[in-house]
Amino acid sequence: MFDARTEEIRARHEAATPEPWGTGYDGAGTYTIEARPRFVPGSGEASVHDGIVATLTGEHCDGQTYCNADFIARARGDVPYLLDRITKLEAVLDRVGGLAAWLKEFAENELRADDRELYTAIANDLRACLAIEDTRTQQSAATKES
Repeated sequence: MFDARTEEIRARHEAATPEPWGTGYDGAGTYTIEARPRFVPGSGEASVHDGIVATLTGEHCDGQTYCNADFIARARGDVPYLLDRITKLEAVLDRVGGLAAWLKEFAENELRADDRELYTAIANDLRACLAIEDTRTQQSAATKES
């Protein structure tokens, strides 16, 4: 299954600074999203990192700015997890679609008439479930484009 928006997200993910990301705070309302933050004993710094990915400025003790910084930092790990889940779920949908096609063919060619109706109905139900999900995906994509 190919979904252009998912592929665009995957491309942005692959182009971004490698993970992990973390947050830093200056004590005055500015949060930084840092690449590979870590504590190095004896470095003279509270922590070191491989660069600042983004800076968010708010008010001192501004909970919203902290939540935004935390969301951005965690997105670097969350996005690949979600992309992997999409890939796995699409594989399941493809497999179910293949089984529905096989079941319908089996029902048409190998079964008695009364069994044929039952298996054909099951195959049609499976296809209907897949079509509903495909319609939802298309509707979601159309909504986001408008």
